[in-house]
Amino acid sequence: MKFPITPLALALMAGPLCAQSTDTEKRIADLEKKIEKLTKAESKKEEAKESGVTVKFGGRFHLDAVQFDGARNRLPAGTFMRRARISFKAGFGKDWAAEGDVDFAESSVGIKDMWLGYQGFDNTLIQIGQFKAPFGFDTLTSSNATWFMERSYSDIWTPDRHVGIAYQTWGTRWMVKANFFGQAIDDTSDAQEAADSNTDSTGLVKSYKIIDNHGWGYAARAAFTPVMKSAAKAIHLGVATVTRKPNAAAPGVYAVDFSGRPEQNKVAREKFLNASVTNVDKWSQYGFEFVGVWGPFSWQSEYQQTKVFRRGTQMQKWDGTKLVATSAAEQAASVIDHKFDTYYGQVSWMFGGQRTYDQSEGLFGKVSPSKKGALEIVARYSRMNQDDLTAVDPVKGGIAHNLSVGLTYYLNKNVRFMLNRTHVSNNENAMANKAYSPTGSKLPYERFDIYSARVQVNF
Repeated sequence: MKFPITPLALALMAGPLCAQSTDTEKRIADLEKKIEKLTKAESKKEEAKESGVTVKFGGRFHLDAVQFDGARNRLPAGTFMRRARISFKAGFGKDWAAEGDVDFAESSVGIKDMWLGYQGFDNTLIQIGQFKAPFGFDTLTSSNATWFMERSYSDIWTPDRHVGIAYQTWGTRWMVKANFFGQAIDDTSDAQEAADSNTDSTGLVKSYKIIDNHGWGYAARAAFTPVMKSAAKAIHLGVATVTRKPNAAAPGVYAVDFSGRPEQNKVAREKFLNASVTNVDKWSQYGFEFVGVWGPFSWQSEYQQTKVFRRGTQMQKWDGTKLVATSAAEQAASVIDHKFDTYYGQVSWMFGGQRTYDQSEGLFGKVSPSKKGALEIVARYSRMNQDDLTAVDPVKGGIAHNLSVGLTYYLNKNVRFMLNRTHVSNNENAMANKAYSPTGSKLPYERFDIYSARVQVNF
C-alpha cells in the first residue's frame, strides 16, 4: 500500500508548490515593475534637479500678547503680530540655490533674506545677496527655533541682515564662515528717503543730502565641536568677530546707536538702553560661544564685547539743519574711544522631544516632538552694559539685568505655544524717555515684570 500512496502524496504536494511558484514569480515581476517605476521617477527628479528649477514655498506667523506689571513708566500692554512671513527656497540645477523671506508684520512690507548661493563644491556654500552676517549664536538662530519669544540683549547690536557676499565651509566637527557686507536693504532705503526729504512745506531745510558712502563691514565666525557623539549629544565652542563702518547719515555725524528694548516685542516701543556715539570711525565686536545638547538637556551662552573707535578731532557737528563749529570741550570729547559688553546664559529641559545640533551651520535646529508633542522648560539670565563712564565724554547708556523663565508646548514640528515671564532690573542710567513717565521726568532704577504669550505657526 505504501508504493501507490507515495506518488499520490507527491502529486498532491506538487500542486500547491507549483501554485506557490507561480505566485512568487508574479510577485517578483510586480516588484520589478515598481522598482523600475521608482527608478524612473528618481531619474526624472535628478534630471530636474540638474537642469530645471525647483521651488518650495513656506511661511510663518507669530502672534503675541504682552502684559507689563510693576512699571512706573506707562508701558502699554496689548497684542502684536510679531512676524508674518512668506518665504521660498529655489534650486537652479544641482549647484545653485536661492532663498527669499518677506515680512508683512506691522502693516508694512520688509525684505529679510534674499540671496543666491553656489554649492557646487563639497561642504561649501557661497552666498551673494541679503542674509545674516555670521555673528551671534542667538541672532543666527531662526526665530522658529529660539527658546524664548525674544532673543537675548545681545541681539540689540549684532549686525543681523546685510547685503553682501559670504563663503561658508564645514567638516564633521567644524565650520567657518566669512562675510563682507554693506548696509541692509531697509537701512539703505530709509537713509535715502530721509536724506531726499530735504525741506518742509515752507522750504526750511530739515534733513540733508547723502554725500558719504554707505557703511560697510566684514565678519567671520568659526565653530568647533570637541564632543560630537550624535546630533543629540554635542558640545559646541564658537568664536566670532565683526568690524563695521557707520551707515550713511547726516554730514559729519558718523553715528552708531546701540539703544534697545528689554527683551520684549514692540507692543511697548520704549528703549531703556540708550548708548549712542557720534564721530565714529568704526566699531569692532568679539563674541564667544559655549553651547551644547545632551539628550533632554540643552544649554546656550555667549559673551560679546564692543569697542567703538573715534575719528580724528571733530571740528564741525550737524545741528539738525547744517554743520556748525564745535567747542573746545566737544573737540576733546570727540576722540575718546568706548567699550561695552553683554552676556547671557540659558538652559532647557525637554519632555517628549529632542533638540539637535547642526554642524554645517554651527547652530541648533528645530525641536522634533513625539507624536504626543513635547514640553520644554527654559530659564535665562542676561546682562548688557552700555555704560562707559570715562573721565572725558562718559557714555551713560545704562546697565540692564533680566531673569526669564518660559514654558513651551510643541504640538508638532509646525505649531508651538509659548509662555514667558521676564523680570527687568535697570540701573540709574537705563531710563525710558520722559514722555513715558507720569511725572514728566525720567525714572531711574526701573524694575518690572513682562508676561507674554505666543501662538507660532510655521510651514
